[in-house]
Amino acid sequence: MVNQVVKISHSETNPHIAVVSINRPENYNSLTAEVMDGLKEAAEKISMDSDIRAVILTGEGGYFCSGADFSVLQAIQNENDTNKTRVMGAKAANVCVAWEAVNQPTIAAIEGGVVGGGLAVAMACDFRVMAEGSYAYVPEVKVGLNFGMGSLPRLTRLVGPAKAKLMSIFCYQHKAEECKKWGLADYVTENGKSMDKALEMAEEIAAFPRLPVQLIKRGVNVAANALNPATGYADTEDLILCAKDEEATKYRNETIKSIKKK
Repeated sequence: MVNQVVKISHSETNPHIAVVSINRPENYNSLTAEVMDGLKEAAEKISMDSDIRAVILTGEGGYFCSGADFSVLQAIQNENDTNKTRVMGAKAANVCVAWEAVNQPTIAAIEGGVVGGGLAVAMACDFRVMAEGSYAYVPEVKVGLNFGMGSLPRLTRLVGPAKAKLMSIFCYQHKAEECKKWGLADYVTENGKSMDKALEMAEEIAAFPRLPVQLIKRGVNVAANALNPATGYADTEDLILCAKDEEATKYRNETIKSIKKK
């Protein structure tokens, strides 16, 4: 266990497969500061463990992750020191950087929803397995924010520019089969079976020699992500602008209030 809300375990059948779980099911595994710290630490710890050959990331309670916790949004909105706000934004973005940099292949096993910042982390993994009843959802515009955490370059690379805008601006929920058709998901399983498929993939990966697998991953990532820093460099500054914008703030507060009433 990394902390109270993020835990590392190993496959019961293969000790070379690590399973990282977000453990806040009562809050749909939303991303608090503690969760983000735990996810980053888990990624860094696993990456340095040469005995681990494959990694699965999932959420407890049948839901992958509902995105940033309201406490994080409120903290960013209420912070008047721009330098501190930049640090807050960087904390979130660095979770994805850490997961993308994991040496071993990573697989996101998705049940329920993969929302906002949760989708950002899932896109930082190498593969995504979605249960047929699950969905991807980018609601950031509804809470008056940009889609941050370095997400837009990754999303654009996976689904193309038009669909990246469709997902990020219109705030629709996209079912697993649609995500697979677009290239966001690699496999779709029966409900409750995403972990089984992820374990099957991890077992195959673990059977191969580690070095060529990890060098291929590194080579593909360098080629695919070369422009990410250039295209996503203003990500945190965009977050600050949106957090302080009067119209966006009003919309965000109304949206959060309506959600809390449900």
